[in-house]
Amino acid sequence: MTKKILSTLALSLAMLTASAQSQPNRLIVHQKSGGFASYRISSVDSLSFYNVEGEVRADVKVNKFNSGETGDTLWVAVTKTPACSKYRIDVLPSVRVKAYSDDVIASYFNQQKASDFYDDFTNAQLTGFSTKFEADTKYTVFTLGYDQLGTPCEVSRAEIETPVGDIVGNPHVDCTVTNADYKALTFSFKPNEDVSSYYITIFPEGEGEKQFEQWGPMFGFANMSAMIKQFSGYGYEGEMEHTINGLNPGTDYDLYILPLDADGNNGKLQVTKCKTKAMGGEGKSVMTITVKDDFTDQGDGVYTQTVVYTPNDQTNLHRDMVVDKAMFQDKNGSWKGDESKIVEYLQTPNPMDPNWDQYGEDAAAWTVSPNTTYVAYSIGQNAKGEWGELAKKEFTTPAASASAPAYAPATSTVMKRIAPAQAKKPGMAPAKTFIQLQEK
Repeated sequence: MTKKILSTLALSLAMLTASAQSQPNRLIVHQKSGGFASYRISSVDSLSFYNVEGEVRADVKVNKFNSGETGDTLWVAVTKTPACSKYRIDVLPSVRVKAYSDDVIASYFNQQKASDFYDDFTNAQLTGFSTKFEADTKYTVFTLGYDQLGTPCEVSRAEIETPVGDIVGNPHVDCTVTNADYKALTFSFKPNEDVSSYYITIFPEGEGEKQFEQWGPMFGFANMSAMIKQFSGYGYEGEMEHTINGLNPGTDYDLYILPLDADGNNGKLQVTKCKTKAMGGEGKSVMTITVKDDFTDQGDGVYTQTVVYTPNDQTNLHRDMVVDKAMFQDKNGSWKGDESKIVEYLQTPNPMDPNWDQYGEDAAAWTVSPNTTYVAYSIGQNAKGEWGELAKKEFTTPAASASAPAYAPATSTVMKRIAPAQAKKPGMAPAKTFIQLQEK
């Protein structure tokens, strides 16, 4: 280990302590995790840099897991690197640990009343967990290594998956799509005799796991089954036909079904693939853009302009935007916008924006500034998924009225859409991504 005294920093500290009270008198060390440590400069003798050779880590491996009447037990092996003086260890659902960087985990351990371990183990037992491990769930055992100075360093992780719990019988729900409309799907559900109740939730294809990774850490869902229960809201019983509305045309969906056994235990999660009826046809998608004569002063320096995007009869979906033309001009006023970038941007999926995919005519209100030139863009896709040509229309907003309050010019290139009432509804996820169930 080498030690280098930073004389310049020490001199700076000395100068600060001798300065007037108006000068800084605290030394603050900011951490990547968002935390910080504060010191009185008058109590700091010097600042030093140290060099610790090698990684400081406690490698962890899971040997075995058991869930019994006396509680859950993990058998683990832990091996410290030569530079690791001690370590701390904990277990959390994997969906939570995956959301944490090593810096955040270091902050987490420092905030917990965790025990320090100094020895290597080949088959140590971990018991006394505050909550029972859930069946059929991924958990991560993780350690944080500390050097001889007590500095939190590297993190080691090992994942396990708990076995499926004891289930009474073989609960299963037969599901078929009885009708596929443009914006609705109707399902027939037939649970077998081992099902006491079942929960259902629908996502765009491939979005279920992404939603779980997003909402799991926030709401404490340890597994997908817990999220499906929460999103469904309540369980269904017996045979039924059920219609889910508010879907997008020509879109693939995953319908998740969680059956429960007679004792209320989670059965195996089922997924039914389904697709809504596509609008349009197999011909070329063509978009028409119309700028309405409704430039409006909304008050408080906010102005809006409605732009109507009209698809032809071959269009399934389309995506629309408005940009400030000045942002695409050079100092001489020449057009420098790269419209291939506009096409690439509009053709890229954006599942977190409930207004991204539009079906049918779209009358969109955009926030704009007075006396400013804009370009409206739109591009459509036919029922085969083929994109048409980029449509555009330039327009200039009128000047503000003399009585209008002063406004702040927009600083963003892309204008903001005023969300319609549907997009403003509160919910756990955007309406386009998480669809509330409605009885037929």
